[in-house]
Amino acid sequence: MALPSLDPVIHQATRLRIMALLFRNRVAPFTWARDTLGLTDGNLDTHSKRLEEAGYIRRGRVLTTGGFQVRLRMTPEGDAAFRAYLQGLKAYLMPEGTGDPDGPGSGPSNR
Repeated sequence: MALPSLDPVIHQATRLRIMALLFRNRVAPFTWARDTLGLTDGNLDTHSKRLEEAGYIRRGRVLTTGGFQVRLRMTPEGDAAFRAYLQGLKAYLMPEGTGDPDGPGSGPSNR
């Protein structure tokens, strides 16, 4: 059985971290996401634009007591794409025909 391809938009390391953060939190202020992930403004901006172009996240501005705040929000399409990515990744991690990630070939001597 052939292994599935992994979504290249999500698979890039920084975008994967952004998607994982939004999958867990759904909405994140730009500055909090930047600081949590240890990114620069430009780096987060570039990668979040790419995810927005794919329809996986939305970037929007909201008015807070401290002024406008940019927020990142996972879309339903992004949620579905991330879940599909996780399922594809599981296919790589689990031995064929089992649901056991510790199946044959997974012992310490085989890593």
